[in-house]
Amino acid sequence: MPTLTRPQTTPRLVTWGDFLKLDEDDGRELLDGRLVEGEVPTRQHEHIVVTLITLLTQWAWRHGGRTLASGYKVRIHEHRGVMPDLQYFRPGNFPGPEQEQGLAEGRPDVAVEVISPGSRRYDTVRKRADYAAIGVPEYWLIDPKRRTLTRLVLREGEYAAAEEPSGDEVFRPDGFEGLEIPLARLWL
Repeated sequence: MPTLTRPQTTPRLVTWGDFLKLDEDDGRELLDGRLVEGEVPTRQHEHIVVTLITLLTQWAWRHGGRTLASGYKVRIHEHRGVMPDLQYFRPGNFPGPEQEQGLAEGRPDVAVEVISPGSRRYDTVRKRADYAAIGVPEYWLIDPKRRTLTRLVLREGEYAAAEEPSGDEVFRPDGFEGLEIPLARLWL
């Protein structure tokens, strides 16, 4: 007597549209058609994000542009979407009301990620490639463990390290006249 087997089904890939429908407090990201849970942010991580948002937003009020905190989704392609810890948009590049739930078209001018112990490879390799793929001009990586801020600038489709202040130095990025980020304020 032949054995009956169930047909194998391929799991349905999650799309950008599905990703946008998640509750706003759902912290998962869309990676290759799957929803993946990230690490729960630590006190140090949240302190760094809040401090950077405060400093960059105050600067933007004087010089133009807008910042958004984590939670605003950025489309890389139909089956990949991420939520940077912080995004900055120069004047004229801020998403319109049709992109209220997430940035389906376009890109931030700066994406910032704070490295967590379990996210180092994801932030330094995968997200670096993702942001380069959509043309994000700058990617800032903050490493609380090493007490560094690495400023990567997109050149010919790839990121190159432009500067890496550390410890208690003051970060003054080119192209952001008057912006000063005292790194000592980031470290608890």
